[in-house]
Amino acid sequence: MKTLSYLYLIALLLPALIINEQIVQWVLAVRVGSYSVAGGFQDAFKHFSIFGYLFFTAFRLVPYVGLGMILIVLSKTGFKDYIPSVFVGGLVGVLAMIVWGSWMALLPLYTGAHVSSTTAISFLFIPVYAVPTGAIAALVSAALYTPFRHIFRRGKGGPSAGGNAAPPSSSA
Repeated sequence: MKTLSYLYLIALLLPALIINEQIVQWVLAVRVGSYSVAGGFQDAFKHFSIFGYLFFTAFRLVPYVGLGMILIVLSKTGFKDYIPSVFVGGLVGVLAMIVWGSWMALLPLYTGAHVSSTTAISFLFIPVYAVPTGAIAALVSAALYTPFRHIFRRGKGGPSAGGNAAPPSSSA
């Protein structure tokens, strides 16, 4: 795996470990529930357990592992220059769904709306829904990169305007 920088894989692992339902609930408590930062932290983490964190993290890893596998496959093909655009697009798509899904699941806690009895189950399915959103965002990012691909590749060994091309032949 010398062709793919470990920084991409570390950058995938960190959000998977850090951006979770407790962090989203903390932000909700502060932004919507008008808690102080410390009060919101206490409210969001009052039922925290390491077992629960690890359990939900196993599910939350699914879209990140999928994106990592796509990046590894890309690193072994002729499309290595797509790695940064696929990485950024996929990561934004995955994070957008995980944050939005968690936000919507936890919002009733701070708005006075009825809280569903199956809210915890949604945290198992949100990462599953993040797979297609990450894939779509990665594809869109790669498609947006494609018109500029030849510009970025020109400096990496492609023929230059000064000409590594063969001189024109004269037929007389």
